[in-house]
Amino acid sequence: MLMVNMLERMALITIFIYIILQTNIMKCFVKDKFDRKDKMMMIIIFSILAILGTYFGIYIKDQSLANSRPVGAIVAGYLGGPVIGIIVGFISGLHRYSFGGFTALACGLSTIVEGAIGGGFRILFKKKGLNPAVAGLAAVVAEITQMIIILMFSKDINSAIDLEKTIALSMILINSIGVFLIVMVIESSKKLVDGEVKLIKLKEENKVAELKALKAQIEPHFLFNSLNVISAYCRTDGEKARELILNLSNYFRATLEIEGDFSTLKKELALIKAYVAIEQARFSNRLEVKFLIDDNLLDIKFPILILQPIVENSIKHGILKKINGGIVTISIRNGEDDVNIEISDNGVGFENADESLSTGLGLKNINNRLRLLYGESYSLNITSSNNGSSVSFNIPK
Repeated sequence: MLMVNMLERMALITIFIYIILQTNIMKCFVKDKFDRKDKMMMIIIFSILAILGTYFGIYIKDQSLANSRPVGAIVAGYLGGPVIGIIVGFISGLHRYSFGGFTALACGLSTIVEGAIGGGFRILFKKKGLNPAVAGLAAVVAEITQMIIILMFSKDINSAIDLEKTIALSMILINSIGVFLIVMVIESSKKLVDGEVKLIKLKEENKVAELKALKAQIEPHFLFNSLNVISAYCRTDGEKARELILNLSNYFRATLEIEGDFSTLKKELALIKAYVAIEQARFSNRLEVKFLIDDNLLDIKFPILILQPIVENSIKHGILKKINGGIVTISIRNGEDDVNIEISDNGVGFENADESLSTGLGLKNINNRLRLLYGESYSLNITSSNNGSSVSFNIPK
């Protein structure tokens, strides 16, 4: 009957730990290395657990208890090391000592020793990591040690022997099972957290790889168009071809100086102007490009090679198809929370603007890059009609 009653109380303590592990406090228990804050939180939680074990205890005689107090100290030592186990054992042991009884001193001392034993087993079996079986074995050794200490330090040896005949088997078995279950729950939580961390790292690696792939698709796209324009001028206007080659070389020199996926708006605009110079050479008087830029934004961090494909899209689908040509306007303004970017033209527009995000290579890449860099809410907004088209987006300041 005693064993059943202790098992019921141990179930309550295990549920308590499970609830704790559903909160942010869990992060303090599942790390490979603990900082001062983690250790303090561990001492508080497992001291409360050990004290609850005393309150949940079953009175046998003369203030003597069959209880699960050692569980808190053993688990604290096993997770945090001997020092943490000893501190938790001292706090909960002192609390038990205040209850009095002929085993008060023995129980107080034994709780400290059990915390140290939990920490010792973690050191001895460090290579096994967080292992419920090892923790359970530590509890068996710790509980046997407690029984020896009770016999050594109790005021009444005969009463101590009678007490242990009643409680020894139940406490050794139930408390060992409790330690095993609690460490198993913590181990499962740690595996879950480790899996989430690996998943986040994998997503970050995939994000970087995809950004590099998208950028690699955009750069050749611009290069091939530029070389086609230059090759045409090589036969008709050598000086103009030379000027365009310089613009192209300036463009790629600037891209080689860029590290990562970001530059400044000033550098991005320099790239755009080099690109526009080549396109204006292609379309002559049919193409005009206006820059409406807030000068206060020139030094902000800006994703590289974002503007050029959008400008190219406006020229190709808007201006190129219009007999008299037209105007492309690049507007970059300072918004309340974000920087507002809009590339518009007064060309002929294009059909199925929304489908261009899934079918057009340039705009599709830009949309994917924005969402990868800033999140799902930072996507392209496209409008188009017979009077022209507009592509706008925001980036966080």
